[in-house]
Amino acid sequence: MNYSEFGAEARKIMLIKGISMAELAKDLGISPYYLGEILKGTRPGKKYKGRISEILEMEEE
Repeated sequence: MNYSEFGAEARKIMLIKGISMAELAKDLGISPYYLGEILKGTRPGKKYKGRISEILEMEEE
């Protein structure tokens, strides 16, 4: 899969922490498909990126 820069970083952290797409999507209240679209950059997901960063404890850009 081709992830955006944000998505690639999020996926890396998810793998390190053992968090699945389904788990993260459930925490966000969205479908795993929609989460995948956000991480690939095909959907903007502005409403969710901050929460994804918070859940994964990503560094601020």
